[in-house]
Amino acid sequence: MRKLLKCRVAIVIAAGWLVLSIVGYLGKDSIYKNYSIDVAKTPYFVLVLQGIHDHIYPWDPGLLASFQKPQDQIPETVLAQTLQEESETTETIATTEEKEAEESETAETITTEEEKETEESETTEAPKNPEKKETVVKKKRFVEVGMDYFSDALFIGDSRTVGLHDYGGIEGADFFATVGMSVYDLWTDRFCEVDGEDVTLEEALSAKQYKKIYFQLGINEMGRGTIDEFMEQYAWSVEKIKQLQPEAMIYVQGIMKVAKAKSDSDAIFNNEGIQARNERIVNLADGDRVFYIDVNEAVCDEDGALKKELTFDNLHLYGSEYGIWVDFLKSKGIEEVEEAE
Repeated sequence: MRKLLKCRVAIVIAAGWLVLSIVGYLGKDSIYKNYSIDVAKTPYFVLVLQGIHDHIYPWDPGLLASFQKPQDQIPETVLAQTLQEESETTETIATTEEKEAEESETAETITTEEEKETEESETTEAPKNPEKKETVVKKKRFVEVGMDYFSDALFIGDSRTVGLHDYGGIEGADFFATVGMSVYDLWTDRFCEVDGEDVTLEEALSAKQYKKIYFQLGINEMGRGTIDEFMEQYAWSVEKIKQLQPEAMIYVQGIMKVAKAKSDSDAIFNNEGIQARNERIVNLADGDRVFYIDVNEAVCDEDGALKKELTFDNLHLYGSEYGIWVDFLKSKGIEEVEEAE
């Protein structure tokens, strides 16, 4: 029994010695590194006992660190040096990027200046053979036409237009004309026949649309009011016709003059007064919808008076002479053409 007990004590002592030796060996470079290591004089288990005496215990962090892998242990000096190198590398990269950005901006500035100089050079140097761009516009001009040109036309006027209706041979056109008509009575008198009924000019123009409207008034207004009053009513009438007939071209015709004998002896019906009114009427033409034509070009002599051989009363044409007026109208047809500008 005593032998067995002695054997167990020996085993415990040997196990303790072994454990302490292992602990001493593991801690010789960490918690026991300040102790003299001489295995012959100071075995490893003695290191542990000396450490315990100095309050250094095997469970201190230093001993545990010895179990870590060598590559996991990074000395502080190495770590600091590595961080410094990384910082210097970052600064170097940033400096390089800034330098490259400055060089890029400089290159862009040089390129921009070169492009600007090129544009200025191209602007300064005029092309040797400049090409002029042509603009095509639509214009209206007078042309010769046939009698069918008047098939969609309307003639408005006084007794002279009545004669054109009776003796001109114009077929297909409508005539709203009566003896003694003037611009002052134009919109109040019922002198227009539509479907067998006498109606006002406004009612007639509202009932049918025309492509051409010939307007000839002015002889009966002489001696009544002033030229300004006449023109105010005349211009208002043309505008009203334009509104009622939006698709029509309007011919404002100069007042036909009288024979010299009449003009020289009459204080009211004379060519001087007619000419003054015609010079105002022509201003209504716009070359687009309103056109001025003057039959005096075809029926007057070198003195600007109605030829005496064409009139029986110094005011109206002979019935046989209305063909002159018709031929004049045929020379004033309108067509639209394209012209380059």
